[in-house]
Amino acid sequence: YRKGYGEFKKLNGSDDFFYFIHSAGELVGNPPVTKNIDKRRIYVDLQESLVLTVNNQYAGNSLGLKKLALRLAIYKSNNEDWLTEHYFILGVRPKNKKRVTYFTGAYPSACGKTSTAMLPGQLIVGDDIAYLRPWEDGFAHAVNIEKGIFGIIKDVNPKDDPVIYEALTTPRELIFSNVLVNEGKPYWLGMGVEPPQDGFNHYGKWIDGISDEKGNKVPLAHPNARYTIKLTDLSNCDPKLDDPNGVPIHGIFYGGRDSDTMPPILESLNWEHGIFLGAIIESETTSATLG
Repeated sequence: YRKGYGEFKKLNGSDDFFYFIHSAGELVGNPPVTKNIDKRRIYVDLQESLVLTVNNQYAGNSLGLKKLALRLAIYKSNNEDWLTEHYFILGVRPKNKKRVTYFTGAYPSACGKTSTAMLPGQLIVGDDIAYLRPWEDGFAHAVNIEKGIFGIIKDVNPKDDPVIYEALTTPRELIFSNVLVNEGKPYWLGMGVEPPQDGFNHYGKWIDGISDEKGNKVPLAHPNARYTIKLTDLSNCDPKLDDPNGVPIHGIFYGGRDSDTMPPILESLNWEHGIFLGAIIESETTSATLG
């Protein structure tokens, strides 16, 4: 995330900032996990810009700077005539031309925002959250309020995601969660390499074929395993990542996981029709939805 202490000091005593209080609650087991998951609670107070969250450890419900801040920001932006959206920001470069055209895209979690933002030969400004404001040039300008990616690592492989895969498998600052670790190396589902037969993961000590207490086979890594990496570590990071004026948006993609209803690609007739199409899209359940 971007450092905000400088902006915090400019408040001069004002309480106009977001508050987050989280507790995992009582812990049990090794590695320790929340015991009373059935009593997990998330309270969002829009008027006080406050979130209380307890008895959970899933990052989307416990890291205040991510999805919980998004809910407070949506309320704030709605009252101030700008937009807070679950969008990626992509810069498209025609072959052999210097022109860059920027698009945003709204997909639910685990539906391809990061993969779309990482299209080969194009530029990534952000893969998850965007703030948009009307600008004097007549366009809506978008900024990425984050400076990194907190992405689902399942199925990231050298063929389909070469830029991310290279970044994840070469030395740099990285955070992996819920992957398999064997001799200091991380492995995940759909990695595209032969995995080891044992290691340590979210279940604890793992051996291929092991079952949990309910008799279910434990996969080598969690389906919702994640990675965290700085955007500037990616070879296709847009140089305008930190531009306070943002980038002008020329179009919006709406999408999701849908194997049997909507056409794979559908172009709207105009902006109003595009909003309608985005509003009627439904998506299949994903690991991120289940948490």
